[in-house]
Amino acid sequence: MSVTGVIVEYNPFHNGHIYHLQQARSKTNCDVLIAVMSGHFTQRGEPSVIDKWTRTRFALEYGVDLVIELPFNYATQSADYFASGALTLLNALGIDTLVYGSESNNADELCQIAQTITHQQDSYDQLVKEAMNQGERYPTACNQALSVLLNKEIRLPNDLLAFSYIKEIIQQHYPIQPVSIARTNDFHSVSLNGKISSATSIRQALKDHTDISQTTPMAKELEKNPILLEDFYDLLYYELISNPHLDQYHLVDEGIDKLMTKKIMTATSMEDFISSLTSKRYTQARIQRTILSILINQPKGLYPIDYIRVLGMTAAGQGYLNQIKKKTPIPIISNFSSCQSPLLDLELKATKLYACALPLKKRLAFIEKEYKGKPIRI
Repeated sequence: MSVTGVIVEYNPFHNGHIYHLQQARSKTNCDVLIAVMSGHFTQRGEPSVIDKWTRTRFALEYGVDLVIELPFNYATQSADYFASGALTLLNALGIDTLVYGSESNNADELCQIAQTITHQQDSYDQLVKEAMNQGERYPTACNQALSVLLNKEIRLPNDLLAFSYIKEIIQQHYPIQPVSIARTNDFHSVSLNGKISSATSIRQALKDHTDISQTTPMAKELEKNPILLEDFYDLLYYELISNPHLDQYHLVDEGIDKLMTKKIMTATSMEDFISSLTSKRYTQARIQRTILSILINQPKGLYPIDYIRVLGMTAAGQGYLNQIKKKTPIPIISNFSSCQSPLLDLELKATKLYACALPLKKRLAFIEKEYKGKPIRI
């Protein structure tokens, strides 16, 4: 049996993702397609514009057989930790192929770079550390190290993620073949570009109240109540001015809590606040991840992944789960009652935070669905 995995956020699910799923099936001829998906918050430290249950349903309707959740503790981290969590889950579920999007579409070169770096890991880590000590951002520091060791650079966002995936596969000796699909649009573009537009441009269009109906099958759902980071500004303001122990939270170090407390006093919006903190040292994504960590009071460090949580499945996905559940090294769960884990505690806190941006009458049912709800089946 051929089992293919994809690592996704679907923030939001759009026509480009439909193309990706079609290509994944075409290239691998897989029997089962598994997606590991971020929950209510994403890798760049932003809330998903629409909840994970709606995104799960669309993923299943358009070709995914099994959707599993990437825990908040990994979904909102930098590329290497994001990749580590996602591939831990996919490998435990027995995938043989990972299909990912890439600007360069050159899997062989990324594999060669990852293999070389793995053999020179100590030198690479030291160069990255030295660059960061000089004030460089982590992505810049990584590229400087690559330039010194290999005279190469990886600068495009999906290539950087792909590099993290491939590096993790090699370092952990996972029996997974990476397969590349060329991206069909500009990841960073904020302008809609026909039927296949980037998730970034669709989110911007939602902010601008621009028609998105040609870009995504979930347009009607998105237009009802898109969730944006700006929705949490008042909660952040209160946390920063009232909590004297911010430095106990994940990513809050080097005195950034004091700087944040200072900047919040004069900022006029979440966007203004983030812009005032973004620097050579801290990327916008790093600032946003730090904001999330503060908002849910996230302890420092990462917890080991100790469960596989199913968000949704087709008949084929359920059949595959029945085959593999006794073979997986990590238990498979469908609800909170079957597992106790600090990762699930964080997931519930994240859902409670996300619910704060919903209409008041919907909040309780939304939170209850997190620990009472069952996987979606189609």
